[in-house]
Amino acid sequence: MNVERELRQLSKAKAKAQRSGQLRDEAVLCHQLGELLASHGRYAEALREHQHELQLLESVDDPLGCAVAHRKIGERLAELEDYSAALKHQHRYLELAHSLSNHTEVQRAWATIGRTYLDIYDHCQSQDSLLQAQTAFEKSLAIVDEKLQGTLARRELSEMRTRLYLNLGLTFESLRQVAPCNDYFRKSIFLAEQNHLYEDLFRARYNLGAIHWRRGQHSQAMRCLEGARECARLLRKELMESECCVLLSQILQDLGDFLAAKRALKKAYRLGFQKPLQKAAVCRTLKYVLAVVRLQQELQKSEGSDPQVAMGICEQLGDLFSKAGDFPKAAEAYQKQLHFAELLGRPGPELAVIHVSLATTWGDMKDHRRAVSHYEQELRLRGGDALEEAKTWLNIALSREEAGDAYELLAPCFQKALSCAQQAQRPQLQRQVLQHLHTVQLRLQPQEAPDAAARLQELSVPRDQEEDDEEEKEGDGDTPEASDVELSES
Repeated sequence: MNVERELRQLSKAKAKAQRSGQLRDEAVLCHQLGELLASHGRYAEALREHQHELQLLESVDDPLGCAVAHRKIGERLAELEDYSAALKHQHRYLELAHSLSNHTEVQRAWATIGRTYLDIYDHCQSQDSLLQAQTAFEKSLAIVDEKLQGTLARRELSEMRTRLYLNLGLTFESLRQVAPCNDYFRKSIFLAEQNHLYEDLFRARYNLGAIHWRRGQHSQAMRCLEGARECARLLRKELMESECCVLLSQILQDLGDFLAAKRALKKAYRLGFQKPLQKAAVCRTLKYVLAVVRLQQELQKSEGSDPQVAMGICEQLGDLFSKAGDFPKAAEAYQKQLHFAELLGRPGPELAVIHVSLATTWGDMKDHRRAVSHYEQELRLRGGDALEEAKTWLNIALSREEAGDAYELLAPCFQKALSCAQQAQRPQLQRQVLQHLHTVQLRLQPQEAPDAAARLQELSVPRDQEEDDEEEKEGDGDTPEASDVELSES
């Protein structure tokens, strides 16, 4: 049934219950509306329904119903990222469950509190929230083992354990404790398979797939995600299958199979999304993947017959990968661009620009030694351009600093950068070099810092004069901007 149609039918039934004064029936319909709205990402509307549900149940003195309503309000607030308010309602749920001596609801309350602490960790990376989550899940599991065993159906107990094992697995994964993480995931998947709990099996396989992906274990990740997709299909839950397709596309991009990634993203788009933000993110990724596929196909056609065209395509690919933050693939593309440029016998300054792209990319990957190597090759190819040499020497100095080199190795690079900036008659660049040198001296060689500070003072100019200089430089195409220097601030 269409969601809007279902919402209209529930709202109509709710209005009828309200008119006839059937408060309990109205509360049930508020609950159903809240659940339906939340399942489609409409959390604020769902929250209002559950708040109304709570008011109705309080008016008819239904403590168990109120407890569950507090749980639902807490869940919606957590989805809206109001975690402190969410925990207040969830602890009220726990108190009411305790007061009723309802062990099933106490178990659920602790599990809900644990999940909220996991959400808090995802939001702000607080280590304490992980420990709170672990404690809550373990308390919930203890109640299942000590209070509920023998009082509930086997399937219901298996469902509780399956979810708690999964949540404990996720908690230990975030705590970087691999052995208990793997153990809890194994237990969760085994129980879910044994009891045909396909929704729980989906969650376990999906999350384990994501963990394998983060660990760089791509084949295991893809096996888990294909298993999760199978569960989603059995359940006929298109939104769940869409989630799998999106994550599969990320793994396929990592593996360099952009054609398969495109297919996975298109499938995800057709299946739909729970939140509008997810749809927007997939559209952006699909646009990027389509651009990569197009360029890769063009490169395949031209690299054997037209190296000039191939060189330009490699540069576009490098820029595209770099913008997307895929620096290893960007470095590979720029290296290919350099290969074609050398094959074509391009002049030194042109090769130097490619070395700058490679240096910047290796710097982004924190491989500062390789970055220095490319900056040194750029320097060799520049051919006596004082301004460019000044910027390159400054980049070498900053990369060496990032690599942890001693002051004795850094100082000559700064001095060469300063000398070239003086030769190029660029006071602004001189000040930039001296400021970096002074910062390094304060940290590594404080006795030399006053000299750099004095030279900086000598170069300082009145504000109005500096503004005049800036206006004059705007018309000078060779003037270096701050962005011309690839700074790598720590």
